Amino acid sequence: MTKQSNTKGVLTGTALGTALFGAIVGGTAAAAKGIRQVKNNEATKEEVAVNIAKEAGTTAVAAGAAGAVVGTLGLGPFLSTLGIVAVATGAKYALDSMFAPASPAQVQTGKKHAPLILDPEMPPAKKTAAKKAAPKKTTTKKAASKKSVSKKTTTRKTAATKKTETKTAEKK
Repeated sequence: MTKQSNTKGVLTGTALGTALFGAIVGGTAAAAKGIRQVKNNEATKEEVAVNIAKEAGTTAVAAGAAGAVVGTLGLGPFLSTLGIVAVATGAKYALDSMFAPASPAQVQTGKKHAPLILDPEMPPAKKTAAKKAAPKKTTTKKAASKKSVSKKTTTRKTAATKKTETKTAEKK
């Protein structure tokens, strides 16, 4: 019984340790990106602070979950590292998908289509006339095939008449 509680304590410590490490790494990466955005006037300090907190939190949860999952498996150091990378990547992707804002500005920059929300300052787009489909050319194919058939029959007839003419000329 003492081994089970000891294992749970080690597993909890591992999960918390990896979560703390994930928070530090995620927050540091987001801070480095945010500093550049503030310097280039691409984002405000408040937006960057919210992004840093979100990144640190989601990375902490993903790393903690990965540490707990891989810790229960009892793998070697190499496989544990690969397992942590795989589980943490999947968890971070899922968390980012859950918390990603779907603002119209992000939708418009990624896709080349009309905006989902009409801007009252923008004039409406002009509609262009639809292109007419080209007519099918089945009649020309039929005519061409008839002409080729008629040429073949005429060449056969002329060949036959030439033979008869030469035969009659030889008899005389």
